[in-house]
Amino acid sequence: MFTLNIFKKFDSSFLIISSKENISEITTLCSLDCLYENGIIFIKNNKYYQKLRGLFKNGVSIKNIGVIFQQSFFKSLNVDDESVLFDQFNFYATVESIDLAISNFSKLFFDKFNKEGNDLIDGRQMGTTDIHPSSSIAQEVFLGQGVKIAADVIIYPGCVILSNSKIGEGTVLYPNVSVYRNVVIGQHCRIHANTVIGSDGFRYNFYQGDHLKVWHFGGVVIEDSVEIGSNTSIDQGTFSPTVIGRGSKIDNQVQIAHNCRLGEGVIVCGQTGLAGSVKLGNYVIVGGAASIAPGVEIGDYAQIGGMSGVTSNVPEKTAYGGHPARPINEWLKSYAILRKISLRNKRKECSH
Repeated sequence: MFTLNIFKKFDSSFLIISSKENISEITTLCSLDCLYENGIIFIKNNKYYQKLRGLFKNGVSIKNIGVIFQQSFFKSLNVDDESVLFDQFNFYATVESIDLAISNFSKLFFDKFNKEGNDLIDGRQMGTTDIHPSSSIAQEVFLGQGVKIAADVIIYPGCVILSNSKIGEGTVLYPNVSVYRNVVIGQHCRIHANTVIGSDGFRYNFYQGDHLKVWHFGGVVIEDSVEIGSNTSIDQGTFSPTVIGRGSKIDNQVQIAHNCRLGEGVIVCGQTGLAGSVKLGNYVIVGGAASIAPGVEIGDYAQIGGMSGVTSNVPEKTAYGGHPARPINEWLKSYAILRKISLRNKRKECSH
C-alpha cells in the first residue's frame, strides 16, 4: 500500500535505522494487542517495549512487522544485546515524537481506507449490497457500498449502515441506529434506538498549541446474541477492532471507548463509561453510572458496584466498589466509619 519513503513526507524526523531487503509495502498500522502482517507498531517508552518483548518471548510472531521508536527512548536501548528480537523486525526506525507520528500516519491510512467505500449513494442503487431475501428493511434506511445483510434481519426506519459493514442472521436494529464503516454485528443481536456503533475514538495529541486528531479505522466487532440499549455509543478501535463478546448485555446510555474488549456474557448497566483500552473478562458485571479508567483490566466474574470509580486492575471473582474502587467489604467498612465519625461530630455541634 505504502512504501517506507512516504513516511518522511509526513514526519521530517522519521529515520530508518535498519530494514530488510525487498521490504513489502506497509499495509496498515497495528496495536500490540493485534498485529497484522506488513503493519507498523509504535514504541514510545519502556512500558510498550516490555510488552513487545513479552509477546516475542511467548512465541507471538512479529515477523513482517515494522517498529517505530521514540527517538529519546531508542537511545537508551542496546540493540546488540537485543539482536534476536530486532532481527525479527521488517524494519525499525525512530521519530522525534511518537504522538505526532501517530496523528500524522493514521491520517494517511484513514484516507486510504475510506476511499474504498461510498456512503453518498445507497448501495442498493449501485448494486453493491448483499441482502438476504428473508430480511425486512423499512423505508428511510440507508445502506452504504458493500453492506451485507444476512437472513431474517429486521431494520427499522431511520437506520444508517455505512460501507462494508455486516449484519448477522436474525439481528434487529431499532429506529435510528447508526452503524459506521467496517462494523461486524453477529447473529441474533438486538440494537436499540439511537445507538451509535463505530464512531471515532476520542483521542488527540497536543502539539504546539493544537489538539491533533488520532484517526481511527479499526472498526467494531459485536459477537452473537448481544443486546445493546438505546442511546449507547461504542467507538471503533484505533487500528484494531473494539470487541463486544458473545452474549453480553449493555444497558442504555453507556459509553464504550476505542479499543475496549468485553468478554463473553458481560453485563454493563446504564450510564456507565468505559475509557479507552479497558478490558472486561468473561461474565463481569458493572453497576450503573460506574466509570472505568483507561487501560484497566477487570478479571473474569468480577463485580463492580454502581457509581464506582475504577482506577486500577481488578482481580477475577472479586467485588469492588467506591471511589477509588476497592474490595467491597473494605469500602463498606470505611464508609461506615466515616459516617459514624460524621454523626458523632454532628452530635457534638448540637450539644453546644
